[in-house]
Amino acid sequence: MKGAYLVLLMSVGVAASAGTPVRIKIDTVPDRYMPTNHTVAEPVSMQGFHFDVNEQTVRARVVVEYTYPDEIVYEKDDDQRGPRSTVARISGLKYDPASHAVVYEDHGKRAVCAYVKESTGVLRHHLRVENTGACVVTTAVAKHAVDDGWDIHHSTGIDTYFEVH
Repeated sequence: MKGAYLVLLMSVGVAASAGTPVRIKIDTVPDRYMPTNHTVAEPVSMQGFHFDVNEQTVRARVVVEYTYPDEIVYEKDDDQRGPRSTVARISGLKYDPASHAVVYEDHGKRAVCAYVKESTGVLRHHLRVENTGACVVTTAVAKHAVDDGWDIHHSTGIDTYFEVH
């Protein structure tokens, strides 16, 4: 009985470790944004993300868009056009043309992040990428300290993570 219990515990531990989510930090962006046509910095948040696919190189990347509360008011006359986006190539993330999917294969895990559908319009060939929900992007506000060799500079930023569940 003890042996069976030990085997059960060991197999549960292996299953738990195989099911551990992957979390990869891909960027840190400023937590505040100052439109060029405004005098007050506004808080930044993630607006959304999507995957880009390059059919020729069978590569995929994730693109994260950020926003701020009054963007609709200031965007038209803002020379910077809002907070910069994060564009990240992630090790293990690729386009699989055979399955028409963006897949993540690394850290002992495989997940289909998005399906890629081809459509041909009157003017051009187009890919539509639809997320499956298996791979997500999350953010967290974090305090950072940078040592320049003399002083330590403190700041707050938004850490952006790619996660596979």
